[in-house]
Amino acid sequence: MKIKRYKKAQRILGFFQNNFDLRPPYSVLLDGTFCRASLEVKVKIKEQIPKYLGAQTKLVTTQCIILEVEKLSKMRANLYGTWMVVKQFPVHKCGHEGDAIPASSCIKSLLQEKNPAKLLTDHEEKTLKSLKRKYIGEDDQPPPKKKKKPKNPNPLSCKKSKKTKPQPQNEEVKRKRKRHKKKKQLDEEASTSSGK
Repeated sequence: MKIKRYKKAQRILGFFQNNFDLRPPYSVLLDGTFCRASLEVKVKIKEQIPKYLGAQTKLVTTQCIILEVEKLSKMRANLYGTWMVVKQFPVHKCGHEGDAIPASSCIKSLLQEKNPAKLLTDHEEKTLKSLKRKYIGEDDQPPPKKKKKPKNPNPLSCKKSKKTKPQPQNEEVKRKRKRHKKKKQLDEEASTSSGK
């Protein structure tokens, strides 16, 4: 692990500890998207996440997440590895064991259950919106619609048709195919015609 990356992670953790009162030990809820991304960049979750967050970090998933990734892996073969990664972690009881729901809804329900008070107060929410407007330029208004420009016709539709006009049946001329004889046959024909 690079020292710069470790220091940056510690700075970010310090920000959340000071502003949102998040303290170790951390519980990290892993979903299929995170596991898929870690596979693509070849990150070993069990080894590297505790290095950044601390040795007491608990990595968990839910039954809903596992079932969703399993269904997706049956439809797409490239998600089989993701399913194998998700299954490695301990399962946290989400309360949807009998009737599985989508992973995103399951995660939201767990967050609401564990955090009865909102993470962001009204003041913090307003501050975040003003910072977004200032630095990113995002407004609450939807972006203006673009005017549609007139488009050129499809170049394939402008081509001349390759159909030929039908000729009258009486004057129909068939093109005869010329046959080329091989040299052997020509020699044999010449010898038989000279023999006669």
